[in-house]
Amino acid sequence: MGASDFSDPCEYHLASKLAGAEQPAFKYWMGAKIGTAVHEFLEERIPTSDFELYPEFKSASIEQKIRLGNLEGYGEISSKPDLALIENQHLIDWKTSNRKKSKALQAVIYDGKEDPESHYTLKRYYAQVQVYAWGLNKNGTPIDGCSLVFINRDGTYDPDVWTWTFEYDEDFANGIWHRLERIWKELQSGKDLEEFPREEHCFNCKVFES
Repeated sequence: MGASDFSDPCEYHLASKLAGAEQPAFKYWMGAKIGTAVHEFLEERIPTSDFELYPEFKSASIEQKIRLGNLEGYGEISSKPDLALIENQHLIDWKTSNRKKSKALQAVIYDGKEDPESHYTLKRYYAQVQVYAWGLNKNGTPIDGCSLVFINRDGTYDPDVWTWTFEYDEDFANGIWHRLERIWKELQSGKDLEEFPREEHCFNCKVFES
């Protein structure tokens, strides 16, 4: 259980993971494998960067485990933020995507387009990064800004890497943590999994139960 799990707006899938329910095999595995490879490549390359060209990387924290909190009766919750630029007080999270999906996400962010599925994805990503920033601040690393950096797996040139940047919002992150605590307490009190609401545009609901 980490920030990428409890940032999901779908309470049903969060509750099922907290309850230890068996998670079905994910048939669309290729994107995740490529995403892992991209993360590993960046993790290896950043420490060997030219620090005269990229001075912000010199004191960067890469994939360092941080403590988020403790759920009584469950255990400690921790996560590994992708990249914290310590001197810049800025957090970066890498997201692999594709051109079609990126275009849809950009239309929501920059043009205000009504696209429920893309909006759902952005809500989940935004919450995840806010929780990372919250955890870093709690652990003594000041963060006041965040960026999601999207890398298109089918990209061919510079615009296929793009960024969505926003300010750290402590109140929002606290709300995500308190939601996790509430759901866990409800499970502990005997609430049935099927009583937790499902999100209409939840990707997991569509894939695992189709």
